[in-house]
Amino acid sequence: MNKQEDKKSQIAILGAGLAGLAAGHKLNEMKYEFNIYEKSNFIGGHAATHKLGDFIFDDGPHVSFTKRPEIKKFLSEAVEEEFIEHKSKVLNYWKGHWVKHPAQCFLYGLPTETIKNCLVDYVNAYKQASNSAQNYAEWCFENLGKTFSEEFVFKYTKKYWTLHAKELSTDWIGPRIYPPSPEEVIKGALEPPTTEYHYLSEFRYPTNGGFAAYLKGLNTGNSVNLNHEVVSIDIKSKLLTFANGKKSNFTNLISSLPLPELIKLLKNVPEKVKIAANQLKCSSVALISLGINRDVDWPEAHWIYFYDYEISFSRIHFPHLLSPHNSPPGTGSIQVETYYSDEMPLPENEMIDRTIKDLTQTGIIKKEDEILVSHQHNVKYANVIFDLNRAENLAIVNDYLNETGIERCGRYGDWEYHWTDDSIVSGWDAVDRLSIKLK
Repeated sequence: MNKQEDKKSQIAILGAGLAGLAAGHKLNEMKYEFNIYEKSNFIGGHAATHKLGDFIFDDGPHVSFTKRPEIKKFLSEAVEEEFIEHKSKVLNYWKGHWVKHPAQCFLYGLPTETIKNCLVDYVNAYKQASNSAQNYAEWCFENLGKTFSEEFVFKYTKKYWTLHAKELSTDWIGPRIYPPSPEEVIKGALEPPTTEYHYLSEFRYPTNGGFAAYLKGLNTGNSVNLNHEVVSIDIKSKLLTFANGKKSNFTNLISSLPLPELIKLLKNVPEKVKIAANQLKCSSVALISLGINRDVDWPEAHWIYFYDYEISFSRIHFPHLLSPHNSPPGTGSIQVETYYSDEMPLPENEMIDRTIKDLTQTGIIKKEDEILVSHQHNVKYANVIFDLNRAENLAIVNDYLNETGIERCGRYGDWEYHWTDDSIVSGWDAVDRLSIKLK
């Protein structure tokens, strides 16, 4: 089916986030006809950028730190080489102390008893390590020691993943958690930090337009249909039905929708598959965006992790430090992430006042600061949770969807811990798989 007339079949892509747009971009290059359907009135999904007054905020802390040459080139060309390259500055906040990231390598300056216990436990764990961890808690004990795991990692894990570390698998870790050598731990405990160990040592960010400026490279022609929320997918009749009353036929389908939502849209799904899809877990996040009438005396960090339970959020970043065009002259901006789920609900439905209180407690916001803008945006799907049942449930869902012929892509379509470059590649890969079927 390489003939030009056969390429005019209507392929449907569900979702205009990074992965869906990347899939459309590749189909457009290959001269296939397709439509992208997006339920929102804007493109980008979690890679979207929004204006709040004269401030610019992304949908979370998005930067480009890809090591893939083809993605680097692609994104650079998308913004016509107009990006800012940063050396990443990352801090941790623990019981009033500011600690360089990753904290396990930079214990210097913490209370003596804490350092001693972390070192003793780390050395003992290093001697006894068996590389046989069955869950994330065991992995932490083996690689970081008991004291550091309990004082730091487990607290952050609960705030970020909304589950205890013992409830998480280890197949998501990869480069995200740095397992230090004894020399690195001891050096970092005895002297001020001079070394970098973070997997994200440098990154790029568009000069203008926020992270969504990168979307300009994903040319999909005139294929995007906004305000088209799918409410039903009939695989047998190859028919999509939308909340706005419209319907559309398709020949092939690529979905970047969250797998639990995709399964709900299909007819006659086996009960076993429905149960497995319902057991796929994902956190939600309340994003609190603040514009402050001050442009000096900010922490020397692009983003900061918070371990203490009494601080409601787990991470913050400063959009004005990513690009000066993200906030008006003389001002600064903060975006705060507070994660929640059925297992760990939000402490309060309206989190702005609580967030300002906690930021003031840490000294990041000063009592005399004037808050120019504030906004709370709750995002239903945030982080795919790698609990101990994820792999089994995902296999059941994927086996069924493979039978339907639906290609999937993106963080929620693949149900993986994708970064932005992973999502782009995932969309391209979905088209590659589909093109084999169409030959």
